Amino acid sequence: MRRWIHIALPLLLIAAGIAWILRGGTGTGPVELPARGLYYAVTVALEPSTGPVEARVKVDPAAPAEVSLFAVMPHMGHTTPEIVAESDGPGRYVARGELFTMTGAWEIAVRVRGPSGTEIVKVTTLVGQGERETP
Repeated sequence: MRRWIHIALPLLLIAAGIAWILRGGTGTGPVELPARGLYYAVTVALEPSTGPVEARVKVDPAAPAEVSLFAVMPHMGHTTPEIVAESDGPGRYVARGELFTMTGAWEIAVRVRGPSGTEIVKVTTLVGQGERETP
């Protein structure tokens, strides 16, 4: 099991780094992070920075009843409390709160509960490598 972690973690960090470069590195503005699960496809749009953020989530099909987000930093063991997203129209949700407590590679988990079932769809992002953290 431990050997698997030593292989998976560097691959996750390399993938996050490539995604970060392809999305403009430390450029300002939101990034869009698409992913597909068994029941739902989601796109998370946010500014990946420490402190409070606003995450906009699109869900397809547009019939889910509840959407929430939490973030995990796998290599450090950090996790954030789950943030419930509010509806912003059919298939669109907005979550406001603190998702990232420090810079680095984070995995955002989007929990969708709806008519097709409940599932967690995950996206990965690199947070704030060009910004300064506030104490």
